[in-house]
Amino acid sequence: MWHKLQELSQQPAAVFFKKLIGDPVQLYAVFLVTTVMYYYQSDMTWLYTVLAVFISWLMMRFYDFVARHKWIGPLTYLVYLFAGLEIVGMITNYGRKDYPISFMVWFLTPQSVVTFSAWYTISIYFLMLGFLTSAVYYFSKIQYRISMQFLIMLIPLSLYAKEGIHMPALLVIILLASYFLLMIYCRQLRNTDKIRYMPSFHGSMSIAVYVLVFSITAAIIPKPAIAADREFIENAMSYSTWSDVLMNAISMFTDSTDNTFGTSNNARTIYYVASPEALRLRTQTYSYYKADDTWNVIREYDYPDKEYPTGGMTYRPKDGLQAILDAALQDENFAETYQLSEVKDTVLLNQDLRTVFTCCIYYPVQVLPSPTRTVFTPRGTQLKISDTNTFGGNVSDWTQVQYYSDTYARYQNVQPILQKFSSENYLSLLEDAEKILAETAPEEAALLAEMQQEYQEAYQYLNDVQEQDFESEIIKNIAEEITAGFTSDFEKAKAIENYFLQNNFVYDQSYQKPAGSNAEYFLTESKTGVCYEYATAMVMLCRSIGLPARYVQGYNLNQMYEANFRGRDCNYIIKARDAHAFPEVYISGYGWLSFEPTVPSMELLENQYAENQNVTKLGFALLGFAALAGIIYFLLPRIREKLFQKRLLRMTSAESAAAVFRRMRHILNLPESTTVKELSEQSLPFFKEQAVFDALDILLYSHVPETETVVMTPQQIAQQYQTWLENRVQFLKEQAQKQKQEAKLNRQKQKTQKA
Repeated sequence: MWHKLQELSQQPAAVFFKKLIGDPVQLYAVFLVTTVMYYYQSDMTWLYTVLAVFISWLMMRFYDFVARHKWIGPLTYLVYLFAGLEIVGMITNYGRKDYPISFMVWFLTPQSVVTFSAWYTISIYFLMLGFLTSAVYYFSKIQYRISMQFLIMLIPLSLYAKEGIHMPALLVIILLASYFLLMIYCRQLRNTDKIRYMPSFHGSMSIAVYVLVFSITAAIIPKPAIAADREFIENAMSYSTWSDVLMNAISMFTDSTDNTFGTSNNARTIYYVASPEALRLRTQTYSYYKADDTWNVIREYDYPDKEYPTGGMTYRPKDGLQAILDAALQDENFAETYQLSEVKDTVLLNQDLRTVFTCCIYYPVQVLPSPTRTVFTPRGTQLKISDTNTFGGNVSDWTQVQYYSDTYARYQNVQPILQKFSSENYLSLLEDAEKILAETAPEEAALLAEMQQEYQEAYQYLNDVQEQDFESEIIKNIAEEITAGFTSDFEKAKAIENYFLQNNFVYDQSYQKPAGSNAEYFLTESKTGVCYEYATAMVMLCRSIGLPARYVQGYNLNQMYEANFRGRDCNYIIKARDAHAFPEVYISGYGWLSFEPTVPSMELLENQYAENQNVTKLGFALLGFAALAGIIYFLLPRIREKLFQKRLLRMTSAESAAAVFRRMRHILNLPESTTVKELSEQSLPFFKEQAVFDALDILLYSHVPETETVVMTPQQIAQQYQTWLENRVQFLKEQAQKQKQEAKLNRQKQKTQKA
């Protein structure tokens, strides 16, 4: 079998193919480039890889020339280097004409927040191809440094790590396999008693088996879940500090924001949190929306300049609902007028005042995330009642904020009550309820007066923002269609929130929407986007039907993290990738309430699951291939032996003698120059029948005519050959057993001497 494969490997096509991709150094460089280009343009990775094979082959030949010539080589390399940089510069300048940012800004900024640039991508391709092939060649064929090769491998990995982007498992396996192949190829083999140098063909087969076993193991064996905090590793591989601040944190201090918010997947930790529940935490609101798909602030609403009062800044929604129910219990006409008779006897569950602690550890972000209905904080002199909640304290200190949870509005005994309130008559309801309770429950009457003020401020806010908002009849028609048949504010808002989940909207961080598109395009055409699009669309839908709503940026508490940090137990951690956008809507009967219209990224999860499944299937396919190859490897010699012995019977005596002689010589690993006498001498330890060798000598060298009586027939030759084989197998077994016994005796002898 090996001889056949060797013969095939000498064919012109095989020789050319081996020259083209047979160098592990070149393959490693090609796969490094493949990994990089998958990050920049995944759909064209195959083309970049094919081109890299041919271009890198030419580069390797050029590097060989440079390495062979002491003086002219380095000079030629300098010319090549400057010429390459000049060509890349020309390509980059050409791309700059039609692109709004410079190449370096585009390169350092996470690709998820910039639009695709073909010319910049080509520049990256040639830069990476030139740099990676040079570095890999130098540290393998000039100065062999496997540790440097490992550091080179971290270059493409860092591109994915800086955004937390998922690298396909198949790419990881290919990259690591090529790295191991490079290590095996470059290590120096020495002939010693314990290390035997193998011919190149057999050595290549051993390496192929090793790489195959590694690939199968990596694909099939389940990967362990790492429970430890990987922040140090992730941050060590993240080189986009300035771009994260640019794309995420800076939007919290500016007067406008766009859909770049919340698209970075950086793993940098910003806050440690101790919270009684998962929360949506707000850091900034933006009030009015423009047709160019940007949100802008109204300073009166988004940056109010007043401090937290000592007694609190908001009422408890449960107390407001209870006051209305008490009015309904006291006045039957009031209950019937506002359709509260069915719910007036409801016993409301208590709404606890909860506390969330946050500790900012990332100094550029001096923003205190807080829930929607924040009440007060003991650090009232340092915090301001603003939607940015900026504070001037030590960013490393724990800060506590008390709030009433939004989940209360979703309770089963609360929702039927909220479904009775509509903005059309809510103000008159509050006024009537205040009059009913003025004498019997003055505290509740005062609370109802506060609720009236909140209602009036909310609708004044709606009027103010609509004067500057982008108007769309299409969005208004969609909102009216969604909310048809609903009368309460809460039902309308819930219907809009559920609309995205029920109508095949897709969450996709990699999606790049066309320039100039806005919420209208998202609702009618693409139905694809991130939290920015969903929050924006819900705000505009609510406003179009008369519900006050505002766009909010902040963070989601997604990642559980049990630890003691700076003297306090925390249970959540906020990273830059947890940045989130969501809407807040004013709901009659409750007040400002946050919603979550963003659909879960099921497609991403399904794709990852499908990819893992595909990798596992590939692993099992490789395992099947390896098993089949192993079966063939062990059975093929036996099958070939049986077929050979059958062919002997159909040959002439001279032909069978020649065939048996070649086969014996091959089995004993003897050269082609071996004579029958030398073969006989090599066979003496296990085969004493000299007659068969005499017959072979006569048949091979005496040219006996077939018409004459021959010394041995083909059947006899086949029988003698079979006996020779069996004797050899038995002899090898006896030798192996003898070696084991000798080794055992030597060990016993050594133990006796030591004793």
